[in-house]
Formats: sequence, structure tokens, C-alpha cells
Amino acid sequence: MRLLLDTQVMLWWLLADQRLRRETRELMAATACLISVASIWEVAIKHRIGKLSINPVTFRDHSLAVGGALLEIKDTHAIETAKLPGIHEDPFDRLIIAQARVEGVAVVSSDTRWSEYSVALHRP
Repeated sequence: MRLLLDTQVMLWWLLADQRLRRETRELMAATACLISVASIWEVAIKHRIGKLSINPVTFRDHSLAVGGALLEIKDTHAIETAKLPGIHEDPFDRLIIAQARVEGVAVVSSDTRWSEYSVALHRP
């Protein structure tokens, strides 16, 4: 099994945030975790506008250092976003959900709307 981590979940893991339950930390430590390149892009944008203090290079490097693997964005991922229902319009979330569907992996997210998509979901 592999887990694709929502950007927020990866940030919580890196920052040892208590919103990430012990059980989830243990699952993530014992499972191959993927970090979408879309998450690096999201961090880059939020860092540039002052919403995040962590920069995208640090986010990427620390994600890899704790054992995460990058999931590149493929054309099939982009195409899959068009097949998703209009539950919400966050482009980063939609791309990560599409990646999970195409790659057949479970996702870890605290976003309550993700349960409405056809993906295996773990709550942090």
C-alpha cells in the first residue's frame, strides 16, 4: 500500500503538529508515502504570498528526508481532473485526488469534502 499525502498533512508531519494523530503518524512511518509535485507548487504559491513560512525547497527536501517520494504530474492526472465532480474547486486538491485515482493509491487528508470523491481516504 502507498499513501498520497495532502499538502496540509505533509506540513503537519514535518512540523510535528498535534493535529496529526499518533495512529496516522505510525501508519505514515510504516507505509510508502507520496508527495505530489502539486504540493510543492501549492507551498511555493502560499510562501510567495506570505501564507506559509516554509519555502518550497525546504518543504521538498524535508519531505524526501523523512522518506517521502515525489509523485510527478502526468497528463493522465490532468485529464482525470475533468472527470471529478464539482464538489470543490481547489485546483491542488483536485489534482491530488485525480492522481490518487489514476495511481490507485489511498490519500490522507483532513478535508471533509474529500470523502465525497471516489478515493480510499484516511483521516489524520
